[in-house]
Amino acid sequence: MTPERMQRIEALYGETLALPEVERHAFLDRACADDSELRREIESLLGYQEEAETYLDRPAFHQVAQSLADGTGVLVDRMLGRYQLLSLVGRGGTAEVYCAVDTRLNRLVAVKVLPAFISGDRERVERFEHEARAVAVLNHPHICTLHDIGTEGEMHYLVFEYLVGEPLSDRLSRGALPLSEAIDSATQIAGALAYAHDLGIIHLDLKPSNIMLMRNTLKLFDFGIAELRYPDMPASRTTAASGTPGYMSPEQLESRETDFRTDVFALGIVMYEMITGRSAFPARSSLEAAVLSMKECPPPISKFQPEVPQEVESLVTRCLAKNPSERWQSMSELQAQLRAALAR
Repeated sequence: MTPERMQRIEALYGETLALPEVERHAFLDRACADDSELRREIESLLGYQEEAETYLDRPAFHQVAQSLADGTGVLVDRMLGRYQLLSLVGRGGTAEVYCAVDTRLNRLVAVKVLPAFISGDRERVERFEHEARAVAVLNHPHICTLHDIGTEGEMHYLVFEYLVGEPLSDRLSRGALPLSEAIDSATQIAGALAYAHDLGIIHLDLKPSNIMLMRNTLKLFDFGIAELRYPDMPASRTTAASGTPGYMSPEQLESRETDFRTDVFALGIVMYEMITGRSAFPARSSLEAAVLSMKECPPPISKFQPEVPQEVESLVTRCLAKNPSERWQSMSELQAQLRAALAR
């Protein structure tokens, strides 16, 4: 969609929203007389404005308009069960995520769809269903809630609460967070992971793009490769590394045994990035990132942020120990340390 088109939608949306409801129909008749598609876009935004304002810090236009108008997302306007897909909001791996409306409860939701063309890939379908099983047992204010799971023909889909905000990865592209904000965010993340660990679930793919910054809070999502580990189960030995290079622990990368301390390492990397605004293991390729993660230690935080207290730097450094036995031994222990740092 061109900038001119976006500007026109934004202007008309604002003008229409400012009018009493009884005057909007006639105004749109005049303003969109030669452009029925424009009218549909404006009416779609207006239709979900009240619901969207529950979540949004900025007007609904900024979150929904572009994907309503730019033609992306082959499933836009389709019904999956009782969910009408409004716009494509994300694509990763083999799944697409749509903003949708639950027509029964009249609320916005996020629908993660595994397309029909890979429905015959048993491994991918099982991973998709595995995510549903992992998230279904989680009920925490800092973890994205799963509402529903379903199939439509050969398509499998998961329905989550609709998170509106900014991925931490986008925020970090603009630099470091203020120290107090970084520690507060890390405390929330640690609390969510401690809760998941208590239920036997290890995330195994914690990274900034799986953390959504929202209004005065944050939420974790994408448990697609999470492990369900009961207390009496032995540590898992994977046959192949899974996760995101640059955020994977040495034991993941070497397909050794993983446990709850694997998430401690990943949170250490996320904290390092939040505090310094830099990657802990900057690399030109996934392979280089993996090698650095296994063999190297990142530069001291104080090199980039001299004002950071020594206890905070030591806390992060301990998370990043190559040997799991030298890290914080539980996420609850790490959370307690972060709370103490935040209180100082």
